[in-house]
Amino acid sequence: MINNTQFTIGGINISVEGDSRLTALEIPSAYRPFIENGKTDVTLRLHKKKFVPAVGEKIFESPPIWSLYRDNGTSLLRIFENMPGYGRTLVLPQDLENTDLYFDDTTGKFYNPFFGPTIELLMVNYLAQGRGVIIHGCGIKHDDQGLLFVGESGAGKTTMAKIWSQETDVEVLSDDRTLVRKKGDHFVMYGTPWHGEGKFGSPGSVKLDQIFFIKHAKENSISKSNNAHSVTQFLQCSFPPFWDAAGMEYAMDVFSDLAAVIPCRMLSFKKDSSILEFINSRGLRTED
Repeated sequence: MINNTQFTIGGINISVEGDSRLTALEIPSAYRPFIENGKTDVTLRLHKKKFVPAVGEKIFESPPIWSLYRDNGTSLLRIFENMPGYGRTLVLPQDLENTDLYFDDTTGKFYNPFFGPTIELLMVNYLAQGRGVIIHGCGIKHDDQGLLFVGESGAGKTTMAKIWSQETDVEVLSDDRTLVRKKGDHFVMYGTPWHGEGKFGSPGSVKLDQIFFIKHAKENSISKSNNAHSVTQFLQCSFPPFWDAAGMEYAMDVFSDLAAVIPCRMLSFKKDSSILEFINSRGLRTED
């Protein structure tokens, strides 16, 4: 009997199918708000058997977590291959409609696709086909305004999320990884289950209105970011598919579009609520 669990991230529905049901306890709490039935975009089939075929040519690696191989157009991601009992192989055909995950532990003791970066890697590859990007940023929905605070680790994304979460009419979509997609003539940002230390991750979404490149400071200050600088910041603070030439070209086009149509600013901020008044009085204006 085949059982499935469906969840939606950024408007993309993934159906996880296997020969045993995933219990509520096996689905991490971060993913549970994203459980939603709908028209399936990607099917991930789980297999309690080791992937046997040759893995092909190594294309890219992110040691010690995963390595990417390619064989006749099919991408094979070996995840945790040096961790006995945890290894798995994610098989991605070119169209990505039907994908497969094979577990090295054939006993089924660790039959869980949500452990590690498996689902995120699937999503990164799916988005790279002209569907969106994941940015290292804190997404805030405030009075139907979409604010994205972008920064590398330690820049203050979790701090910003915690400060905003104390306010009314605010939804923290994410404190670490925010998904951005173009819809018509505007961009929409979505929360994801891949949260940071603050564990903020919401299935909500909002039109993206403002972007801030953040860092901690002793005083609050703001300045404009030119297009070239903004594109560089996006590249440094995102998860682009470096192993996919077409996907990289698409990601760079998205970053250029974001820099051109969304007001982007450099924001230095103190670790207290004074940043909210500072942003509300200056940062939400279209012009400085």
